[in-house]
Amino acid sequence: MGIIGLEKPHSLTQSLWTSEQIRAGERQSAAACGMTMFELMSRAGQALFELARARWPDARYWWVLTGGGNNGGDGYVVARLARAAGIRVQLVQMGDAERLSGDAATARDYYRADGGAIDSLNALQGTPDLIIDALLGTGLGGDVRKSARRHIQLINQTPVPVLAVDLPSGLCADTGRILGTAVEAEVTLSFVGLKPGLLTGRGPDVTGQVLLADLGIQPLLNQTPVATLMHWKQVRRQLPRRRRGAHKGEVGRLLVAGGNAGMNGAVRLAGEAALRCATGLVRLLSHPVHAHLLNLTRPELMTAAFPDFADWHWGDALVLGPGLGRDAWSKDLFEASLETDRPMVIDADGLWWLALRRNDLPVRRPWVLTPHPGEAAMLLGCKTSDIEADRLAAVRAIQQQYGGVVVLKGAGSLIADEHHVRLCHYGHPGMASGGMGDLLSGIIGAFMAQGLTPCHAASVAVCLHGLAGDSAANDGGMLGLLASDLLSPLRSLINQDDEHDNKHSDPDACR
Repeated sequence: MGIIGLEKPHSLTQSLWTSEQIRAGERQSAAACGMTMFELMSRAGQALFELARARWPDARYWWVLTGGGNNGGDGYVVARLARAAGIRVQLVQMGDAERLSGDAATARDYYRADGGAIDSLNALQGTPDLIIDALLGTGLGGDVRKSARRHIQLINQTPVPVLAVDLPSGLCADTGRILGTAVEAEVTLSFVGLKPGLLTGRGPDVTGQVLLADLGIQPLLNQTPVATLMHWKQVRRQLPRRRRGAHKGEVGRLLVAGGNAGMNGAVRLAGEAALRCATGLVRLLSHPVHAHLLNLTRPELMTAAFPDFADWHWGDALVLGPGLGRDAWSKDLFEASLETDRPMVIDADGLWWLALRRNDLPVRRPWVLTPHPGEAAMLLGCKTSDIEADRLAAVRAIQQQYGGVVVLKGAGSLIADEHHVRLCHYGHPGMASGGMGDLLSGIIGAFMAQGLTPCHAASVAVCLHGLAGDSAANDGGMLGLLASDLLSPLRSLINQDDEHDNKHSDPDACR
């Protein structure tokens, strides 16, 4: 039994499972091993206790807030272990402790037999050093009820570290949706398998650092995960290889189309990102008013003006949309771009024009669509809140309707082709700034131009983009980060070895 950080490419950190898959897998594995479910609960409590002691060694007064399900049982186990170690514990049972059943009731009885008391919310005293959130589990379906809201509110208003059991109470395990309100944890210890809601949608807002305890079992290997968690150490193996005698014409030509009047920065960022990702040649196709100015300080870029352009077969791939706009010039460029048979990335206002043709789509070709949640809603004809309520369902729906590969951007970006969904956990909120999406489209286009499939190009690019953001934040801080700040880290990362993952692979590094 061990605790695993997400950076370690482990069999249990490469897959994401629904809460029902994990529950069924736990039962099957326990039965196959001759293990009772209470023993599994005891292992969960032991893992929580050991993590809490290692992470917060000076915490001598704990609050443990428990609910009515197995999460509550885990709370009773960890509270009993803490008391045995000489830690002062106040345990609060939400609801009637006498109504607990099954393994949770057994855990309650062991806790009481060792002299543990069960308190009400009003009986809590002083300020603890640590709070264990064992209120609500993965089975929560609807919004949090009034009683649970009171408990969650108290947790969030108490300025001490919070360790969430399996997932923060109030978070939907399968979607990452906040069910009315949720505990804001500093660390979340998930059990047996990772749930997608921990890593996408609103999950990253409330989970803090996510760790996984395997509990000594691997019950899900015969099931199909709902998504795959990407690790740079593995994804980077797909980076294009260059022969020693290579020349610029054989390592990719990328055409970036967009840049309406007043929006020339978008194509410039996409083009520079493509150069930093080792594309041999990059040409920016933009509005005549500024086309000749775009490479004044970056002479390695080539430029051209639309509509006086006809060499659509020049590039090995096309990026369509950065700074495109929504006027007549934009429409003409959009329609002309669709005539090429080259693989393409469609982003920004290119997606707006594509959504207008939702019921009359052009012939499908190898393309990558890169919507943020608002653009995703536009593509599906729904509300942004509908997208964020279930990002996995949304990215699948867009892929099914439009084909190709779809990158649903945001916290926990998702990449879907017709067979699989992949999730990227790199990046941070400082990347919520103008130009980041343009940069990403240029990176995807760069790898498509160098011969990667759309899915491989999108996977490499999304991970690389997030890691470049992490690296840039390490240098100067998260806030105030500019998209152009990522250009130097991009180059460094594609030339690096596996040092990034190795330094995070030791569980001690997570403490």
